[in-house]
Amino acid sequence: MPVVEKAIKWWKNQEGDIRHEAEKRLTHILPTLWMIDISFSHSQLVNFIKWYNEQGQQVGTGANYTAITPGVYSVIATNNVTGCASDEVFVTVTPSEPAIVAYTVNEDFADTQSITVETQGTGDYEYQLDNGAFQDSPTFNNVMSGFHTITVRDKNGCGLTVTNAIVVNYPHYFTPNGDGANETWNIKTLSDREVAYIYIYDRYGKLLTRIKPSSSGWDGNYNNTQMPADDYWFIVNYKKDGEEKEFKAHFALKR
Repeated sequence: MPVVEKAIKWWKNQEGDIRHEAEKRLTHILPTLWMIDISFSHSQLVNFIKWYNEQGQQVGTGANYTAITPGVYSVIATNNVTGCASDEVFVTVTPSEPAIVAYTVNEDFADTQSITVETQGTGDYEYQLDNGAFQDSPTFNNVMSGFHTITVRDKNGCGLTVTNAIVVNYPHYFTPNGDGANETWNIKTLSDREVAYIYIYDRYGKLLTRIKPSSSGWDGNYNNTQMPADDYWFIVNYKKDGEEKEFKAHFALKR
């Protein structure tokens, strides 16, 4: 766990009195419990150390203190030779935590699609889509159809959150020519939605088949006969966020 460290220096002035100087070394934003530590250039001179909260109440003693809540804390050290106390040194503890993550997609089947990540938490976050670079913006543009991984990371090392996202779009063509690539047409990204069927028509409005997103898809045949290379139309009805939706468009069969 990172710590907030303070150092108190001691030295003798021209009159021979032992004096002290407070120096702030480093500060990190910490999760849940916050360890605040101090060190001394002449530790044998230190006899007693007291920690205080923002209300001036003593909350601890010793070279370190574990803060339960964020806030401003202070520490005073007393020299066991002269009995004089150090200047009061202040430490600010800032809360941070892994984010609770949700996301929205601008629109299913849009020509260009984006994902916007929504976070709940007190951290300073950065965002990653799949294996891309982390970025400060929670929005990713020109996202391809399919399944994606969103990672939200606290910049101060206080954990990360990973969630999966789905961007729904349809293949604009398929090539059922026996080479093993793009042999069938389907909308696989709708497989987790409440969808009855996808209806596929020829250019004259004749129903050729109906398929489910969870199926292998349409192989380009009708009554065991290969359909010609052409544009074909489809209608799909599905639910999103409890709302009934319908989408119509066309795709190409290439041979």
